[in-house]
Amino acid sequence: MKLLNNRRFSNTSNGLGPTTCLAFVLSVLTMIGSIWIIGFGIRALVEVAYLAPIIGSHFIIYGPCCLIMIGIFAFGMTPIGFYSIIMSNSEFMVLNMFGTFFLSGLCVSSGYLGYSLNTKMNYNLELESWMNRTMIEEFDNPNTPDIREAWNKVQQQYSCCGVESNRDWVKSVWFAKQKLYPRLRYPESCCASCASMHDRFCTSFFGDVDGNQPLSKNQTICLQASKKCESADESIANKYLCSQNSVEIKNFYRHENGCLGHIRFNVNYFSNRVFIYSIIFFFILFSSTLTWFAVHELIDPIRVRINNS
Repeated sequence: MKLLNNRRFSNTSNGLGPTTCLAFVLSVLTMIGSIWIIGFGIRALVEVAYLAPIIGSHFIIYGPCCLIMIGIFAFGMTPIGFYSIIMSNSEFMVLNMFGTFFLSGLCVSSGYLGYSLNTKMNYNLELESWMNRTMIEEFDNPNTPDIREAWNKVQQQYSCCGVESNRDWVKSVWFAKQKLYPRLRYPESCCASCASMHDRFCTSFFGDVDGNQPLSKNQTICLQASKKCESADESIANKYLCSQNSVEIKNFYRHENGCLGHIRFNVNYFSNRVFIYSIIFFFILFSSTLTWFAVHELIDPIRVRINNS
């Protein structure tokens, strides 16, 4: 009878070895993946979360926050998984098993947030409609300072102006409510900074200007901008020329292209990755749940037979 028990113990131990190794590998992947998604979630919150009032969806905040929460809990669970395997602790295995199962369910939720946001960006006109409404109706509303702040930030960050173009601002309540003439046709955030003017027009100066040669258009603009700019910083190159309805050379002091394309591209980028990282981490965590269940079922019979023998 003792020989039969030893044979069963040997057969079970042979199955335990590969399963334990798989559990270790999944724990390492969980630890590395949790650090990755925490970093990505923080990056997403810093770079695009402020766009929520402009795009009309807080999924751009909820998705990264959900990933950060999953990453923190998953990272905290990995020591429990390592301990349960090394010490063959059945109770900690059960705890780790239910923890990974719960986190895999959260991954499904974060994946849904990323997928829904990506669908909203690509397959309907809701984004454009919401951006137009916030710009035209809410930019000058004292009760919605977050919208004004978000529009100013996005226009500065992406060097854009308006939804489709800078001409969109003349349709806004902000423009209509101005009482001083001539009216400012563009917010200050549509104006080019000294740094952007330097990057666009001053690279043509590779040496001293030859007084006998006519200046190129870029050189002329650069010299004109340098009268107001002491350095290539983020200060406005020429607020007066930017804000008025000017033509020819003055147009270079403001951003002309709209922000719709920039916002759609960047929100798509982050929403896609929220979805992809959630799916990948789901498979890692759910595989961990099944693996710990298998290890638990292999270890418990061994203990019973050892005690009986």
